[in-house]
Amino acid sequence: MALGCFFAAAVVVVAVLVVAFGIVFLESGADTGKLELQPAEAYAPGYVEYIGDENVFIVRLLNGDFLALSDLDAANRAAQSRRCRVALTAINDPAIGIPKATLQGRMSAGATGSSSVFREACLGAVYDLTGARLTGDGRNLDRHPVSIDSSGRLVVDVSERECSLRSGTSTAEPVAC
Repeated sequence: MALGCFFAAAVVVVAVLVVAFGIVFLESGADTGKLELQPAEAYAPGYVEYIGDENVFIVRLLNGDFLALSDLDAANRAAQSRRCRVALTAINDPAIGIPKATLQGRMSAGATGSSSVFREACLGAVYDLTGARLTGDGRNLDRHPVSIDSSGRLVVDVSERECSLRSGTSTAEPVAC
């Protein structure tokens, strides 16, 4: 009889823990991979914010468009032994080693006029604020879909990636991730 009561109590405790975990998991947004951020009007044109917990940069371009860029470029994503992430850097930072005019000449239309770029320090890759690669042809920074919900908040879906390639005159030719 005592063993039956103990077993019944254990089942109730496990059921409560499962329900509590489910509520916390569902309320955290972990089930959707979507980040609900500030209202869209809280981000001024030219604004860049790093969300370290999600390894993503939120960018509002000068034209008002929003982007969410991964902080891990393709070369570092492929190299399991090295995880150098991009960082926001002034376009005239001498550590880049490339003249400002050269970088500005390769910028995509959405980044024209920007005084900042993203730089990956291990291999020296440089990207403009749209994620377009400025140092040669190759994969751009991955993007995550961005939307504005019914309450006007910016929503980023970090569970999905959109990939593109800089090739010739195209700054963002879509490619498989």
